[in-house]
Amino acid sequence: MKSCQEKTVEKSKTLSLEDNPNNVEPHPAGDDTWPTGKRTVMYGVNDRPPWLSAILMGIQHFSLSATFCFLVPLILAPYVCFDQDRELLNMAIGSSFFICGLATVLQCFIGSRLPILQGPSAAFIVPTIILLGLKEPCPAPLTANSTATERQELRTIAQERMQEIQGSLAVASLVQCLIGCTGLVGVLLRFVRPITIATTLLLIALPLLPLASDACGGHWLISATCILQVIVYSQFLDRYSIPLPKGRRLAVFTFFPILLALIVTWILCFILTSLGAFPDDPAKYGYLARTDIFKDDVRKAVWFRIPYPGQFGVPSVSMAGFIGMTAGALASIVESVGDYHACALITGEPPPPVHAINRGIMMEGLGCVAAGLWGATSGYTSYSTNISIISLTKIASRATVYIAAGLFALCGVLFKFSALCASIPAPVYGGVFASTMGMVASIGFANLSFVKVDTSRNLFILGFGIFMGIGVPDYLDKHPDFIQTGSLLVDQVLNVVLGTNMFIGGITTCILDNIVRGSPEEKGTNWRQQMADLCIREDKDTEEGSCYDLPFGMAWIKRTSWTNYFPFSPTFTGIRLRHQRPQPDTDV
Repeated sequence: MKSCQEKTVEKSKTLSLEDNPNNVEPHPAGDDTWPTGKRTVMYGVNDRPPWLSAILMGIQHFSLSATFCFLVPLILAPYVCFDQDRELLNMAIGSSFFICGLATVLQCFIGSRLPILQGPSAAFIVPTIILLGLKEPCPAPLTANSTATERQELRTIAQERMQEIQGSLAVASLVQCLIGCTGLVGVLLRFVRPITIATTLLLIALPLLPLASDACGGHWLISATCILQVIVYSQFLDRYSIPLPKGRRLAVFTFFPILLALIVTWILCFILTSLGAFPDDPAKYGYLARTDIFKDDVRKAVWFRIPYPGQFGVPSVSMAGFIGMTAGALASIVESVGDYHACALITGEPPPPVHAINRGIMMEGLGCVAAGLWGATSGYTSYSTNISIISLTKIASRATVYIAAGLFALCGVLFKFSALCASIPAPVYGGVFASTMGMVASIGFANLSFVKVDTSRNLFILGFGIFMGIGVPDYLDKHPDFIQTGSLLVDQVLNVVLGTNMFIGGITTCILDNIVRGSPEEKGTNWRQQMADLCIREDKDTEEGSCYDLPFGMAWIKRTSWTNYFPFSPTFTGIRLRHQRPQPDTDV
């Protein structure tokens, strides 16, 4: 298939990342904003750029998402009791990297077929914390005089908690697979519109900010230094590039603002630790900024270790954990559907057809099942940050994401690298986490561009949804004994469900958006068609959606009529509800 940027791609194939590092094509007059502006790409989804350009882009995709791969295990470590058993934490980080590569390959090869990287989802963090909050607190920190029995008891507790997370995540992810393979995600799309997506993404980010502030509390000056660097690199220095040999230039501040801030702040902490600027007493403020706290763990870690299913023990399942992880999976589906459309718009492809969305959600669910079995501490979803990099570099080739997936799998096997990531000082990764969570919220608000948001209807729905998503979980957190039904299991399930911000806020917004009267412009009922209109196709007779076709067996699938009834088949055209007129926006 030729994308809607066909002519631009054909004219640009002789260029490469080295010749034009920013790869910025001139925009039509007045078309400077997204999503109202038309974007062009140098290399489409099915194109293959020169190997050097592809490798550099793969490294870039990897560097953008690698930070979050070890941030999630580090953030959850105190709740799983991994902060006192660094070997288990290193194993979790290794699994996080390894599954990131596996899930990305599944998504790009069989799933939506868009160049989208998969990584740990913030939507699963809050349900995990609520689930573990129902248990007894972790034992007191171990000391140098702790016995082998005490250390083994701590490891047993940590493994049992991890096993419950694994089992609950794996079983809940099967529900996500079922939603994708049966086409139910299309039914959800009838009711989930931009205002629901915006509220859900916002409420994914807001509850995690206190976790970031707790990590920053280890040394606020160090965290502020990291945050300030992210701001300066991404907002003020992004127009500058570093000169390279042979007249080439590298837009390092545009491509690597977060990674650069992390490395520079980490080096600063190392220098200050060497100069004795931080106290060596764990009870004093500033100790967590030291870089030598876990140096023995890094030194003793083996170089290579292959993650495998069940490495923390046999997974277990609890009803509360299953419900909580299912809520996270539903929020992740909403987030991913928005990412699919954003990626299609930026890469110049038509909006993803229903079969591609079904397969994408199905493969994401399968990736989450793998995350549960391997012990990656969190489910996986599509990453919006990598989509934004495609808009900057104009290289949308699927090959670059495959290279990034290979790098993730390699880092998952390098156990020494996992141990090194686990040794990052808390104020450093706290500053990075605070910076990235704001980006998640802002991406949610970008979806409001498809609705008429400045109306009393939408302002009320948006405000009330946010209130419910913040107010109800906050009340339950301050009154943990408020829910008393007489059944411990029911109490646990209700605490997890009602304590999950994005689920409560998303459900509230979705219900109100569907029952409160409003014009099509207010509801954004044709938001998918709006995205389609932004893609101006040069060849109207070209068959749409071929970039979403499977990489194998297409000739047989098109010859076989019964494959049309499978929701994940490329020939699937949708299921229409009875007495419903076929419309592009509502076909499932």
